[in-house]
Amino acid sequence: MKKAIKIDVEKQTLTYITIEDGLTPIYDAIGNECETFCCPVSFDNEDSIYADDDILLHKDRIKGGFIMEGWQYPICGNAIILGTDLEGDSVDVKSDILILAKQIHFINEFKALSYAKLVMSV
Repeated sequence: MKKAIKIDVEKQTLTYITIEDGLTPIYDAIGNECETFCCPVSFDNEDSIYADDDILLHKDRIKGGFIMEGWQYPICGNAIILGTDLEGDSVDVKSDILILAKQIHFINEFKALSYAKLVMSV
């Protein structure tokens, strides 16, 4: 079991969760009917954001998104944050949920869908 942080865009919350080893528990934790994920952001402490890699192709699954200070674009859909060890394996998250809560800004479904349509039309 690993400790992770779930970013839930519908509830607009960050919560600590525990997940089992393997890919399926990561997909399940992300939600959104996720079938493949990407890690578009890594932090200095080796934590990474795991997000649904195909959500822009499935606009019906987009219920919101989030953006962090200094980012140019949002991430649509839910995500989780996990730590990473030197071999690239997932480990317990190190980031402080209270600090992240101050840095993450949620966007509503309309704004997330607008972004998805813009990106996918290019």
